[in-house]
Order: sequence, then C-alpha cells, then structure tokens
Amino acid sequence: MKGLVFAVAVALACCVTTCAALKCRSCTLKNTKGECEKASLTTCTQSTPVCWTTQTKAPIIGEKWNSRCATKSACETARKANPTVCKPTEDIFTCQFCCSTDGCVGGASAARISVVAMATAALVVLLKNAAGF
Repeated sequence: MKGLVFAVAVALACCVTTCAALKCRSCTLKNTKGECEKASLTTCTQSTPVCWTTQTKAPIIGEKWNSRCATKSACETARKANPTVCKPTEDIFTCQFCCSTDGCVGGASAARISVVAMATAALVVLLKNAAGF
C-alpha cells in the first residue's frame, strides 16, 4: 500500500511540474539582458512551449534583446546558426537562445530551477519518507 501511495504522489508531483504552462519574458528591443529580465511574463500556449531570446548587436542600434514564446522547432532552427553568427566579441552579431524554465532569458538563465520544480522535489522526498521507503 505504501508503494502505491508513493507512486501516485510521484505521478501527481510530476504532473504539477510539467503540466503548468510555461511563462516567458516578453520584451522587445531592450538595451540589456537585465531590462529584458524585468519585463512582464507571458503565459505560453501548448503550440509555443519554448522561450526564445535573441541578443543582437550592430553599430547603429547597439545591443538589443528580444524574448517571447515560440515553437521549439523555430527556436532550435534559429539557434543552429549560432556557431557562425553568435560572436559577442565582434561589433556585429546575433545570438539565439532557447530555454524552457519560467522567466528564463538567454543562455545563462536556462539553468534556473523553478520554484515549482523545487517544491515538487521536496514533496516527493517528504512523501517518500512518510511512506517508509
């Protein structure tokens, strides 16, 4: 019986983590990554389950950041160009980042663990201990 309770709890916890819609920062032509990270969150749809961030730099416009919900295929296709066009040490470049954690902006933010994921992990550990495993 304890095993069944534990299995149901884990399944429920996983659903809470994965069933919630992703929330991406919605920013256009922000001057810094920090400005984009302060932008409002937009709830993504099932058809746009990825946050797509673009960092661009050019002499006339300077550095600009854009972020939005996108399809995984569109973001991954754009990201594949990074080896040839993402060169932040140069005067002109464009970098594409795809991430799937709430509020992520760019590559460095993708490693963040959401509060929901941490709470789910804690719940699983507590339930495991309560079930005597």
